[in-house]
Amino acid sequence: MSSSEPAPGGIDLNDGLRHAQALGALLEREFEFLKAGNLDGFEQLQAQKTDTLEQLSALVPLLTPASQTEQTEEEGEQEARANEEASALLEQIEDMLAGCRDAHLRNAMLIDRKIESTRSALDVLRSSRSVETGETYDKLGKMRRGYSKGRQADV
Repeated sequence: MSSSEPAPGGIDLNDGLRHAQALGALLEREFEFLKAGNLDGFEQLQAQKTDTLEQLSALVPLLTPASQTEQTEEEGEQEARANEEASALLEQIEDMLAGCRDAHLRNAMLIDRKIESTRSALDVLRSSRSVETGETYDKLGKMRRGYSKGRQADV
């Protein structure tokens, strides 16, 4: 079996590596869209990301430790060489997917921070204190008490 032939289970490892690389590129583009606040671009990537993940799901049986068997003496030298090539490709795929996992976690943290800042802004807008007392910060970052009925601002 050469590295361009399907691995056990009929899975082409070269295609798997290409899909893992494509997922990495999609996650980088996703991060750029998130940093720029481009939600339309972010949403458009989700369909591509889902398709790529579905393609990669075929590799799961090959990436689990139970599926990786050791060589026996009875195997021929050519098959052993092919298995080594397949193992090297699987290792590349695993490394690429580990990078994808890290990129996904980074993107998730950025999304969580953006959600939290949006919630905080909404809380400020919704708070009744802002209507009653007008509490804000001055240019030096100190809390100033704004107006309330019959009262002037402190600053």
